[in-house]
Amino acid sequence: MNKRLKQCPVCNSNLEIVEYHCPNCDTSIKGKFGIGDLSLLSPVQQEFAKTFLCCSGNIKEVEKAMNISYPTVKNKLAEIISVLCSKEKPVTDVSSHDILDEIDKGNLSVKEALSKLRDRS
Repeated sequence: MNKRLKQCPVCNSNLEIVEYHCPNCDTSIKGKFGIGDLSLLSPVQQEFAKTFLCCSGNIKEVEKAMNISYPTVKNKLAEIISVLCSKEKPVTDVSSHDILDEIDKGNLSVKEALSKLRDRS
């Protein structure tokens, strides 16, 4: 089965769900249906959120399960928070210390770090 489309392939506008259909009994329900906030996340972000929840929010467990560093976990969480909570509360920016840690661990190039530092201002 294909993943749900989010944008119109012709004009790139957001699509709405207007009908549900049961293939078993052939019942159709028409109306305007919400899609839920989690659908705003990219597939990679959804997978991270699933792992985070399955690890009960334990960052050390997420590090092990995904084989990523603490700063990477924090950065991925910040991305998800910015998507899901953008209207509710401001997201804490990634600190310079986190960026330097990423360079030190080889997860980030100096060029990428400079870009992240510029984006913060």
